[in-house]
Order: sequence, then structure tokens, then C-alpha cells
Amino acid sequence: MLASRLPDGTISTDPQTLRQSATDSWPLALLRRVRGDDLPEPVAVLFPARTGEVATILAWASETGTAVIARGAGSGVCGGAQADADAVVLDLSRMDRIGQVDVISHTVDVQAGVRGDRLEEELAKLGLTTGHYPQSVAISTVGGWIAASSAGQASTGFGAIEDVLLGLTAVLPDGEILRCRPVPRSAAGPDLRRLLIGSEGTLAVVTEATLACRARPKAWECLAFGFGDFTTMAGALRDVKRAETGAAVLRGYDETDAQLGFGALNHTTGCVALAGFPAGPPGLDARKQAAAAILHTTGTELGARYGEHWWQHRNDAVRTFAQIMGPERTFGTGVIVDTMEVAALWSAVPRLYQSIRAALSAHAQAVACHLSHLYPSGSSLYFTFLIGAADDREAETTYRAAWHAAAKSCTEAGGTITHHHGVGRLKAPFLTQDLGETGAHVLTRIRKALDPAGIMNPGGLRP
Repeated sequence: MLASRLPDGTISTDPQTLRQSATDSWPLALLRRVRGDDLPEPVAVLFPARTGEVATILAWASETGTAVIARGAGSGVCGGAQADADAVVLDLSRMDRIGQVDVISHTVDVQAGVRGDRLEEELAKLGLTTGHYPQSVAISTVGGWIAASSAGQASTGFGAIEDVLLGLTAVLPDGEILRCRPVPRSAAGPDLRRLLIGSEGTLAVVTEATLACRARPKAWECLAFGFGDFTTMAGALRDVKRAETGAAVLRGYDETDAQLGFGALNHTTGCVALAGFPAGPPGLDARKQAAAAILHTTGTELGARYGEHWWQHRNDAVRTFAQIMGPERTFGTGVIVDTMEVAALWSAVPRLYQSIRAALSAHAQAVACHLSHLYPSGSSLYFTFLIGAADDREAETTYRAAWHAAAKSCTEAGGTITHHHGVGRLKAPFLTQDLGETGAHVLTRIRKALDPAGIMNPGGLRP
């Protein structure tokens, strides 16, 4: 019996706990729940507090052939943590200890269940930050960031989770514990840390991590410029990134997204570009001037209030999403809202924007897009779309058609189907078109080698 191997209170079969742990925040799962569908629920939810307890659980699961669905805070929007009827959910929320902060090396040790807002609050006391600020920072965990290959709003300057993660502890499917020591870089064979980033609980369960920190910005200063079209704006932001101005935040909103994001400022037409600079590093004024000169070549300055407004409301979409897709059903029945975050090289970005926007627009009532994670060689594009149908059944059919068309357009335009939300059940059907037949086969062989019993999140990340 598993119960005899674990501390009292680790296993829950409470009906409400089972129901709450059955899904993450995938819009389709939320739609099915609010319309009253009978969703699969796990047989139990397990709440380990230590790595050793996770090892005990996975060893038992391999022995018994029981499927295990690892869960952080349930903020994922792609169905990466969907329970099956015969599975157990491994809930890491009790693994929430923040350990040593190495003030010399600027690192912090954490358990996987630590939420982002709490971690930032603790680091702020020492004048530090991870620099990793996903929009879901208050409702997501370090383990979830690693599992989904997360990127934060300042990733343009501070990097994504692969740049922040220095070391980790993970439990393999047979219960064996893998420890990757924290180092800035290693050439000791393939990077096993990187193998687990984005693996969505299919190869191992990450239980602990060492993250890099940096000096916490004393303040943020922002530039805002208006542009007549998306392609011109994208080119200007690309040039700002390449000019190494030190902008940690670069964002570019198409006209629809600009109206949604800045309508409170009476913004009615044109695209909006933002460049955010952390105060503190030397040469701030000169670097801002350099960025402004580039943006001014094809854009029109909008004033500081745009940056201030974005900063104050940068995470409001989390609440709006919950109001639309949760029990409130703010927009009524038959409505589903979702996001699609893709990425491509700069040469493909205009084509990617146009093709995906057209594909989604054929099924959705509203489609908006912004650039939010920029690189010298390319950028992510983050689409938000809203579908309105006669009822919730029709909404699901339209939703699936929209995703199929958009994913096909993404691949044909040279993009990847996900930049930082992961794959889950939602994008698994499109994984082979992204990785290629050989790439998908390699992924399958890695899974079989590490998890011969097939217990690790069986429906996730599967081409």
C-alpha cells in the first residue's frame, strides 16, 4: 500500500480536491466544466513535501503501472496537466520552501512548488530578483516554469527559464533521483537540465531548482511610440534589440491589441511599441536616447503614460481570462477565449503574422497580436482570439477548427507552434509537423527509455 510508505495526510481522495485537480486552465477544459460535462477525475491527489516522498510515489507508480500527472498551480493553458480516470495527480504545492540565497553567487535554492510572487517578495528583501516575470507570476510555480519552458515579460533583457535555471533535482519514473549541480555552464555531455525544460512531466518530476538572481531594478523607465502598421513597428523593435540599448522589455501591439490594451488612454488607431529599461545600470539616458532615435525614424512618440499604464495593468489579462472562462461567464455562453504564442526568424515574422491572423479570423470574432519576447534573430508573436458561437458545443467545434487552421499556417510560414506555453493535449496533434517525423520519433524513444512503463503524464507531449 502506498499510504504505508508516506506521511499521514499525503494522500487525498476528497471529492472536491479530486475535482479541482482534474484539469489545469486549458480553455477547452474550462469550457467543458462550466457547461457541465462529466470530466475524468484522478483516483487520488498526492501532496508530497520532499523529494524523497516523490521518489517513493514514482517507484510505487512504476511497480503498479499507475499513471502520474504532475501538477504545480494549475495555471497552464494547454492541457498539460489533465487527469485520467485511473491516474493519480502529484500535486507539488506543499513543496514550497525557499532555501538558501547565495548572496555572493546571486543564486537561490527553491522547491518546485514555490510560487513566483512569493519568491520575488523574498528576494526583494535582499535587493535581488530572478528577472522572470510571466504574466501568471502570482499563480504559477517554479516547477511549472521549467515544465512548460516559460518566458517572462522581461525575457528580452533577462532571458527565459533556460537562462535562469542553473541546477535542479528531479525524480525519474522508477524513483531514482537525478541531481544536476548548479553551475553557470557545463560541457559535460548533453545538458540534462535542458532536456527536462519543456518536458511537461513526461520524463521526470522536477522537485528542486537553483535559479540565478540579479540586482533588482530600482525602477523602470519606458518609451512608447506609435506606428502605422505592424511590419514597420516590428522592424523598429528589431533594430532596438540589435542596438544593444539594454531594453529588458520590448513589446509591440498591433492595432487591435493596442486598442484593447490602451483604450483607457483613448488610443483609437495605430500600433504601439514599448521599450522598458531597468533603472540602475550606467548610461541609462544615453541608451534610452539611442532607442528613441531608432523608434522615432518610423514612429511617433506617445508619451510616458503608455508605459505607466502597461506596468500597472500588465497582468490584468489573468483576471479577465478567469472572468470569461470561469463560472462568471462574463461574455455569456458560447464564448471561448484563448492565446497562441508562436515564434519565427525576423524574415518570417511579417508572413507569420498575416497568415495566422487570417487563419484565426476565419473562425474568431476578434483577433489581436503583440510581439513580447524579442531576440536578435527573431521574435515571438502572441495572439489572443475570441470565439463566439450559438452555444458551448458549437464553440468547441469552432475552437478546434481555429487551432487546426492556425497551427497549419504557423508551420507553413516557418514558425514554431509554441514559444513559452508548452504543448499539452492542445498542441500535441501538431507536434510532429513542428519537430518533423524524425524529431518526433527521437522524442518518443527518449520517453520509452526513461519511462518504459509509460506512467508519466501519458496523454501529454505525445506526437
